[in-house]
Amino acid sequence: MRELVDDQFYKILHKEYKELLFDFVLLQFDGTYLKEISHKEAVIEAISVFNSRLRVGNSLKHQKFYVEEDKMKCKKSSIEELLLDDIDDRIKTFETTGYRETPIEMSYWQAFSDPPYNTNYTKEDFRKLNYLLFPIPFRVDLEVYRWNDEFSNYFDDGKEWWGTGFWSVYDKNINRFVIIGASLTD
Repeated sequence: MRELVDDQFYKILHKEYKELLFDFVLLQFDGTYLKEISHKEAVIEAISVFNSRLRVGNSLKHQKFYVEEDKMKCKKSSIEELLLDDIDDRIKTFETTGYRETPIEMSYWQAFSDPPYNTNYTKEDFRKLNYLLFPIPFRVDLEVYRWNDEFSNYFDDGKEWWGTGFWSVYDKNINRFVIIGASLTD
């Protein structure tokens, strides 16, 4: 697996969405696809990629991230569920932390639309970014997993206050993984 560092998505992300605090990793996959096993390998590789980046989430001085493979758990999802952009369509379950109520299972849209710092990004921005990643005609061939937040210290910031989310999406037509992570603190 190798990161697609020259992918057009990264260029647009860094040019037009500098304030967006998601962590995206695009990986070329050239092995034999083994569903959950391959997703797990991609997630581990993505955490490794985070270690090589200057900024991860909203931290410029992040710690070295580790992975405890035996704690990794995922559940199969769908692209429709991942890209659902109407918070009223989901049942929201909250837990109270020391600071505020945070979603126990944050959706990708919730993370995008309710960051700990105000941004001017809209639902149209959400749709545009995801169209770049997952063009509508090809969404039928995507496999999506949502990951727990117990297997890496990457999630420590989000557990402290805002919430966490982590997804892996495999596109079998182009042998590409898109890893999306969200874990922020104030």
